[in-house]
This record gives sequence, C-alpha cells and structure tokens, in this order.
Amino acid sequence: MRFLNVHHTVASVGRLVRAAGGASPADAAQLSPAYRMMLAGLRPIFPPTAGVLVSFEDGAWGGFLAENRIFEDIFRGVSGTDLHQRAAWGDEVHRAFDYLRDEFPALAYLTELLVTDVVLLKSDSTGGGSASQLPGLVVISPGPGWTTRDFAETLVHEMTHLNLFVLDMAYRLYRKTSDELALDEHRVVSAVRVGELRPFDKAFHSAVVAVPLMYMQQARGETALVDAFASSLINCCEGLEAKKDRFTPYGQILLAELSSFARNLDYTMVESGFTRTDLAA
Repeated sequence: MRFLNVHHTVASVGRLVRAAGGASPADAAQLSPAYRMMLAGLRPIFPPTAGVLVSFEDGAWGGFLAENRIFEDIFRGVSGTDLHQRAAWGDEVHRAFDYLRDEFPALAYLTELLVTDVVLLKSDSTGGGSASQLPGLVVISPGPGWTTRDFAETLVHEMTHLNLFVLDMAYRLYRKTSDELALDEHRVVSAVRVGELRPFDKAFHSAVVAVPLMYMQQARGETALVDAFASSLINCCEGLEAKKDRFTPYGQILLAELSSFARNLDYTMVESGFTRTDLAA
C-alpha cells in the first residue's frame, strides 16, 4: 500500500526536495533535514531543525491560524490552556511518539518524518487537523480523558493526510482541481461521516486515513473502528471507483490498493505494505 509504505514516502519526499531545487538527499539521515529545509520555503513559519515543536493556542502558529481563519472548525470556542494542561498534553505528545516507536515502528518513522509542528488547544471541537498548504503542521484539540493511544492515533491520522498531500505534490492524484472536485457531480459518500456526500478528494482522504487506525486498533484486539466503518469504507470505495476517471493513473493505483483492503480487511496487506521495497518507485 503505497500511501503507507516507508520506501515510497522516502522516494516521494526526495522527489519533492529535488523539484524545489534542493540537493538530492544522499541517505536516510539527510532526508529529514532536506525535507524541513524545503518546508521553510513553503510555509510562513519555519519548522524546527529536528524533532517536533509543540506549541499552543497563543503561539506563533496559533496566532497565524486564527488570524487567517484556518481550521475554523477546530478553533471554534477556543479557551486558554494553563501551564498544567500544557505540560500534561505536551508530555502526552512525546509519549505518543514513544508508543508508536515501540508498537508500530513504520508508522512512527513516517510520523516523525512528516510531522514537524503540533499545535495543541482546548476548544469546543475534539480531534485533529492538517492542510495541504501547511505541510508538516498538525493541530490537535484533545478530548477529555484522552490517553496516549488517542494522541498516537490522531498523529497517525494526520500524518496519513500529510502523506497523501506529499504524494499528490510528487505525482498528482487527481485530474481536476480541489475546487472542481467539490462540485455536486463529483461528490462521493464519506467513509467515516456515514451517509454524508463529500468532495471527491476529501472522500478519498477519509477512506485512506481509516486504514492505519483500523490496523492499529485490530493489533490491540479492538474492533470499534471496524464495526463502525467497515461497510461505509466499502461504500466509499465503490463511489470512488464509479468516478475513477477523476483520478490520474497514479491515483487509480492507490485506489485499487485501498479498495482491495476495504473488501478483504486483510491486515497483512497493511503490515507487509509498510516495508515492501518494490513499492519504492
């Protein structure tokens, strides 16, 4: 599954670095610095040179996002966080990375590569967000009682969105623009907002990001996401397949991989797909 394959992501990031005029990373150790240098030319706020930078609603990112009305759904009803809350949430983010490294090393690698900044805030909306125009950035409004696993799953969820944005930039997924794909004629039922028609590209994202979360939960012996979304995931894939001419040939390859998983719920496809070297190109 290319959208979760470490080698394919590494090749795709390297392709973007070269397209942006950067030097081709000589090895894996140089990939992250090269990626972050590329991001510095794409975003209004530079990424950290290493690791993940955690900030809050009153930080530079929080102010920029609020001022430019980005992630308005997440910033709805924002209230201030105190020092205790900030310390607790910041610790949870770092524990989430530790958890991923211990339990899901391939997902940890992808998340550490693609996520450079995390904004934490308290609002009326629970969940996370990422945007194609702000690669590397993840915004999270934790829910009450969130555990380390909740933080980890949210990071993986948003990393998968970010990875799709990378793949779209590197190879192009769709034949039409995002605005065109939002027209009624291109809408497809969502995989997670059951029964809701969504723009074509957002429906595809909703289906793809469900895969690693279902995988993580089944690895722990949980079935909540499978029970909730197995049928709607198939329905979403069928809707996408009926309109697959909106995809480029590359996008159709990703759709075929997604649809095969949706119909079989074969988690060995996900497991082997993390590290298959034949998917690098």
